[in-house]
Amino acid sequence: MKFSEHIGKGVWAFASRALPLIYAVALILVARTIPREEFGTLTVFQTLFSMLFTFSDGFALQAIVKFSVEPNVAIEELVTVTMMLFVGFLTISLFLLVVFREFVATALNNDSLVVLLPWLAFFAFLTIPRVVFAKVLQGNFRMKEIFFVDFANFGIAGILIFFLLSAGHIHSAIDIVQITVITGFLSSIVATILVRPYLKFRFRYSRAMLSRISNFVRFQAALGLTVTAQQNFDTLIVSSYTGASGAAIYGTAKMLFRGFDILRETMTLFVFPAASKFYSRNDLPTLRTIIEKSVSFLYLIVIPSGIVLALTAPYIFHFLYGTKYDASVVIFRILLIGLLFFPIQMVFGVSMSGMGKIKELVRFFIICLILNVITALVLVQIMGISGAALSLVLTSAVLTLQLFLTLKKMIAFSNSGIFIRGIGDLLSHTQNKWQTPE
Repeated sequence: MKFSEHIGKGVWAFASRALPLIYAVALILVARTIPREEFGTLTVFQTLFSMLFTFSDGFALQAIVKFSVEPNVAIEELVTVTMMLFVGFLTISLFLLVVFREFVATALNNDSLVVLLPWLAFFAFLTIPRVVFAKVLQGNFRMKEIFFVDFANFGIAGILIFFLLSAGHIHSAIDIVQITVITGFLSSIVATILVRPYLKFRFRYSRAMLSRISNFVRFQAALGLTVTAQQNFDTLIVSSYTGASGAAIYGTAKMLFRGFDILRETMTLFVFPAASKFYSRNDLPTLRTIIEKSVSFLYLIVIPSGIVLALTAPYIFHFLYGTKYDASVVIFRILLIGLLFFPIQMVFGVSMSGMGKIKELVRFFIICLILNVITALVLVQIMGISGAALSLVLTSAVLTLQLFLTLKKMIAFSNSGIFIRGIGDLLSHTQNKWQTPE
């Protein structure tokens, strides 16, 4: 397998995953404009939304990608059963959040959430078609269509925010929430149109499909819960201890760091279905090659980028925020240490999920969640907000070690290969690209 054979799809996939950058840049301008407490409130709102949908993705939606690439699968049955599970989970979760919104607001030290949590429920339900149908497109490797779905969401949201900021119409967190609700609904419409060639809209329930998906999501649900908690617990605990202002300081650093999620999401579009496909066929040599090249390719990008960002962090934050978020610089530098583990953690985790090794992943993430909770609670009280960032890095190191040792036994990858395997393929593609035809 050569990555050069999939450059076209890769460009669309990367472009799709890069679209949140437009939204992120817009949020940087929002952070400069609105009061810090309002931006902190927006950070907590988005964290809750992310937790809800990250868990939902692991609990039900990944089943679409998992099974759609396998032979003899009725896609309408797969989508029907998956959507039933997805909507059922969302309904229960959002009902509890809205009914107990005052308790949630008190626990997170943010009274504004009392007003915003009903908006969260509204936003979530309007977004259902987008997230479900995007999985169908992913399972068919339709990266171009996914790009347009994401553009309707992140791209247009970013453009609207730029325009309304320049017109002086954005003053609080709820203004941004209302924009995302509109573009979330628009992206659902686009996804519904673009998925038509790959899915007939009809209800086809099957107990056999429910049983098949249930066996897959049994541990996937636990995995989604632990992964979601681990990735977002730090932001919530910072909010609980320091309120909206502290959440804003931490959120700005984490938002810039999550620019690397473009790479994570791009690789996931390929690695998860590929791991599912080749492991189910017992084609370990091909799977080994995919994993080694994916990891080494990521290291080629993230390590040089991390060094440059660490050195220039003060200038970056001053350019973006003035002196409003100087306290975020040290937090950002601590988070950058996690790039040492990022490629292995991302590729190995996605690969094991595609291989169906959910039980093992659940065990790993439970260990890391417990570690994260303990270290975050202790370090935040000792070091302040920086303690949450350090806790996240320590947890990443432990998770990476567990993934490395386990996958090494399963597919016997080359230790050197995961660092250098992709270099040759990249150089070969570059040479072919620039070689003058005879």
